[in-house]
Amino acid sequence: MTDSRAGSRRRRATTAWAVALLVVLGGAVTSSGAGSPGRADQPSPGVTLAFQDTPGTFYLRALDRSDDQAPGDQQPEPYDVTLAASRRSPGREPAKAEKIKITIDLSDAKAVTASLDPWDRRDGCKWSGALVTCTPKDSESGKARDIASGESARIAHFHMIPREDATKGPAGSLKITVASSNAPTIHQTIQLAIGAPHLTARSEWGLWDPAPDRIDPGSELKLRPAFGNEGEADVEGDLNVVVEVMGQATLHRQYSNCRYDRADAPKKAMCTIPGPLPVGAAYETDQPFTMTIDETGNHGRITSTVYPAPNTPSRDLLPDAAPRGTGAPLGFRPTDGSDFKSFDRELAFGEVQFRTTRRYDQQVNGFTIKGKVGDVIDMDVMNEDGYFEGDTYLTLPEGVTLIGHQDGESGDDPFCEYGDKKHRTVVCPSPLNVHPSLRFRIDKRVDGAQGTISVKPDSEHPDPDLTNNTAPITMEYVD
Repeated sequence: MTDSRAGSRRRRATTAWAVALLVVLGGAVTSSGAGSPGRADQPSPGVTLAFQDTPGTFYLRALDRSDDQAPGDQQPEPYDVTLAASRRSPGREPAKAEKIKITIDLSDAKAVTASLDPWDRRDGCKWSGALVTCTPKDSESGKARDIASGESARIAHFHMIPREDATKGPAGSLKITVASSNAPTIHQTIQLAIGAPHLTARSEWGLWDPAPDRIDPGSELKLRPAFGNEGEADVEGDLNVVVEVMGQATLHRQYSNCRYDRADAPKKAMCTIPGPLPVGAAYETDQPFTMTIDETGNHGRITSTVYPAPNTPSRDLLPDAAPRGTGAPLGFRPTDGSDFKSFDRELAFGEVQFRTTRRYDQQVNGFTIKGKVGDVIDMDVMNEDGYFEGDTYLTLPEGVTLIGHQDGESGDDPFCEYGDKKHRTVVCPSPLNVHPSLRFRIDKRVDGAQGTISVKPDSEHPDPDLTNNTAPITMEYVD
């Protein structure tokens, strides 16, 4: 069974990173540049650019001569250059990176050549010899594409394809240089390889040790993730295993090679485990992750994901300064991967949900809306509060406007909709196969603005604790 979570082939170069939330990968600054004005009457302050979610190794599929695939039939591999911009000095006036130019040098990649499709050229990319140069343009206006401070954007797109005589293995590197009129120039080198891994994962109740049914609040659960590789290339070097808990449970801070999102009652762990992960191999962690269910908890969801360490997306990275465990390091041990679920290349994940014996305690968790004025944001509220049954009711913070379902979108996709627009109250329908999406726009900054999220008690069964049926929605503005 193949899962589509890793994204379409056109976006494969970043393998499923969303989205979401941003720690910068790579992108060392190697020279400085003075800021230049965006307009004569309103100069744009200087900014810093950084590469966003750039893989350490980019894998290209090898031409399989055992198939009916003839030379020249192989599809080019898409590659994206995504950048994030930040201010170089404090302030609230608009700041953006301007007049951006990207140069991709493939002269060291003897087994790989570039190709451009009409979409690449529309984005302002040209190809000559071993160089691809891009001066990004807005697809609608045709003007130069800028990146505002606090934002990230896919700013260039091109394709690569192995030469017909290319053999599997290392294939040199590509070098990326990004220049801007008001940002320091940055450089990055990406290793290329012919032949791609294809990762698999054990999922559902097979992750548990033992598998739970309804469990008691306050009890412990143990999770043992497992992964394999059924591709055409080994994953060399370290691997990152990321475990994240959503809902009413927390992780124990156990292993010295794991970073945790907080010192007490963490919800996320990122563990770096020595590789490789060879083709045909399957491993499980040699020790389990331990979780404690909240004393009043009734539900939750746990995910476990594996990546080649240099290709871990920003949304799953934790900083070097993050708290670490104090126990022995976590490792791998061999296991049977014959029934593992298959994913697209350089990631694989398992997911499980749990429910407790406290089944009639309807409850929600509060959450924070983070963004800047003008942002349009989609949120899966059910993932935020972990609630899986019944309608959810929201009162939006002042300055936030619901957008909801738009013309042309599938009627099968559920959206939260206004119940009372005047009072900014919203109803998110009970999820069936798909969780409803909360889509809204931040129209203005209102310091201290708050909203609420709530659920109603089950009309047929007494709710043992009404104090957790409502929680706050807070705002965090990004300048």
